[in-house]
Amino acid sequence: MLPAVIAHPIEAFLAIPFLIMGLSHIVQPTMWRDFFGTLHSMGPRGVIWRTFALELWPAASIVSFHQEWSWPGIILTLYGHLLMLKITIGLISPAVGLRSLAMSQSHGEKGFVIAGTLLCLLGFFCTVRLAI
Repeated sequence: MLPAVIAHPIEAFLAIPFLIMGLSHIVQPTMWRDFFGTLHSMGPRGVIWRTFALELWPAASIVSFHQEWSWPGIILTLYGHLLMLKITIGLISPAVGLRSLAMSQSHGEKGFVIAGTLLCLLGFFCTVRLAI
């Protein structure tokens, strides 16, 4: 387990992007639905774009530097590991990644509002942890 001295800078690094991305998902779900639709139309290249633009940097940061396996730090650690698993599956099997992108059309804007809420919760979690 890494000491909090290392974990807290990762939380500080991710708090603002999580909050901004989350708020954007909530306030502009149509924009995100259209963007993910465009990525889906690109085929496997769209999976690569989504992975490298939106997912890989937070997942790699968490997996590399935030290994807290006790409550409440485990929340962010598990998020990072699950996101890295999603990335790995999507890049090894682009068809699975494309199905994920296609869900943006089938679930519509509601899915982006839910995702945005979860991102905001992660951002608040990181912010509160910094205050401790």
